[in-house]
Amino acid sequence: MERNNKELKTFYRDWTDLDTNIQKWWNKDLRKSQEDELLDSSINKIWYADEEHQKKEEMANEPPTLLYLPFPYISGGGSESAFPEMYCWDIYFINLGLLAHQRYDIVRYHIINQLFMIERYGMVLNGNRTFYLGRSQLPLHATSVENYYRHTKERDMLFRAYPILKNEFINYWKADHHHTPTGLATNRDLSDPELSSTDIPKSLLQQNQLRPELSAEAEVLDFTSIFDGDIRQCNPLMTNCALIRYAKTLKWMAGEIGLKEDSRFWDQEARDRSARLNELCWSEEKGFFFEYNYKRGKQLPYWSLAAYWTLWAGIADKNKARRLAEHLFRFEHPYGLSQTDKMYPSPHPEFEYLQWDYPSGWAPMHMIVCDALSAYGYSQQATRIAKKFLKLQIDLYKSTNKLWEKYNCVNGSLELPRERYPVVPLHGWSSASVVYLGRKLFESSVGHV
Repeated sequence: MERNNKELKTFYRDWTDLDTNIQKWWNKDLRKSQEDELLDSSINKIWYADEEHQKKEEMANEPPTLLYLPFPYISGGGSESAFPEMYCWDIYFINLGLLAHQRYDIVRYHIINQLFMIERYGMVLNGNRTFYLGRSQLPLHATSVENYYRHTKERDMLFRAYPILKNEFINYWKADHHHTPTGLATNRDLSDPELSSTDIPKSLLQQNQLRPELSAEAEVLDFTSIFDGDIRQCNPLMTNCALIRYAKTLKWMAGEIGLKEDSRFWDQEARDRSARLNELCWSEEKGFFFEYNYKRGKQLPYWSLAAYWTLWAGIADKNKARRLAEHLFRFEHPYGLSQTDKMYPSPHPEFEYLQWDYPSGWAPMHMIVCDALSAYGYSQQATRIAKKFLKLQIDLYKSTNKLWEKYNCVNGSLELPRERYPVVPLHGWSSASVVYLGRKLFESSVGHV
């Protein structure tokens, strides 16, 4: 008992030290994408991790691609060199860390930047680059608005955000290129040649260098085996769970600002989509949610953490939640959760290995799964998983003085099969997970350490 208490004290001290450092990082992690920055070729430069791509970029002498944003933002990589853009779904997780540190000023910047993108482009872009003009990413920004309001009680933000978010949901996420016969959404990039028309100039869309299948998949994850090579034929769990949570948030928001009819509309939207997802993606035999291929009319056989987004969205009943909790063993390892239960063959000929598959463990997925389990009363499991992943992050930080984009949660190292580039240092959502999961983990034990 004494040894365990000593280890907990050391763990807590190491976490508080890193948490304090992260508080100091936020200002250093801020970037700008305003007029002066857009003219600066060094800031505009596309980041690549391998020398081959760097040489290609230098030879190509391409025009600047960074897009204007009105306020500073925490980029995907933070003050590390990787990913200088503001990414759509990264920001949700980064905001959770910022809110824990009471950096409401930066969260407000993020919200206004994302609302600005919807007004200008019709959606929150995958990232503020011209080659992302054809797609968004998982729409978690409405929940960021709700989280911001619950901390600040700034009602003006609700009145400002609601009509803009409503427009994005209806005119982008329910648009024809996301529509499928099931009533659930798929993912697709507007540069897809199968689409007959788009308002985005072809000269800009042509900057997208990915195949249509990969571009579509990048609206959720880039890249993974679980969609069998073509997400455009699927009703992705993560996309539809995010849209259900989006609709629920719009229902709440409409109620808060007195739009009762709108609130009823969003309630029905969430209910209808939830029913269809439960009907098509749940396997009673296996006790798990799977990706659904609507063109084949069948579930795909890949086990992944995407299933736990159903708990985060609040659409699983207690029995389904129990069975999902029972299947955690498939993903749980000594150092956290792997994205899939095993390494599946890559369906993409460009890549032998895929980074959103086993044995990779990612910060945002740990945050989602821990929140999802806690919401259904599985706090013990959530605490156990948070402890494993947080300790891995802290131990590797102590040995490398870095946080990292992803981790090997099976053997506790940074050694992962290479998709396009090696594992890179990262602040962004990795910083946020330290801040957020640490508070989740220690909030009940802090008085005893």
